[in-house]
Amino acid sequence: MYTRREAATTMTILLMDAQEATGFFDKYSSSLTILSITAMGLVTLLILVPRLLSARRDAQQRNHLERMKALENGQTPPHIDERSVAAGRTAALVPMVVVCAAAAVTCFLAAYRPDYLFSVALAVWSVAGVVSLAAIMGGVALMGRLAQLQAGYEEEVEEDEEEQKAAGG
Repeated sequence: MYTRREAATTMTILLMDAQEATGFFDKYSSSLTILSITAMGLVTLLILVPRLLSARRDAQQRNHLERMKALENGQTPPHIDERSVAAGRTAALVPMVVVCAAAAVTCFLAAYRPDYLFSVALAVWSVAGVVSLAAIMGGVALMGRLAQLQAGYEEEVEEDEEEQKAAGG
């Protein structure tokens, strides 16, 4: 059996081991946070990307069936302007990616607890806001211009200018 002194020594050793366990999390908490955030991001991508690809494939299949049915009925199928779709997609996706990147940078900064956290986070989110705003404005402007071209607005403006030159000259 243990004597009282041996039991006290054993208890002290056990308590020292418990303190080392909490020291591990204190020492490596920022690395564990980054590791867990990275793992969550990768798992999210592994789940979302196949679903998005299958949804896109299903949408293309539905569009194809609709076009074929319209051709069977003797109707002209509607033309889908892929440029407008791409412009809208870009205007929507760029801000999402930029916000995710800014959030990741902020998480990394918070995990390492630097003294200049606020100033760097402010700079990161300011750049994210400017890039997002530029992408949205550019996408909307491009969609508007494509709508004008599709409606034939450019031709009408040129005809009006030619009529004004002919009347004035």
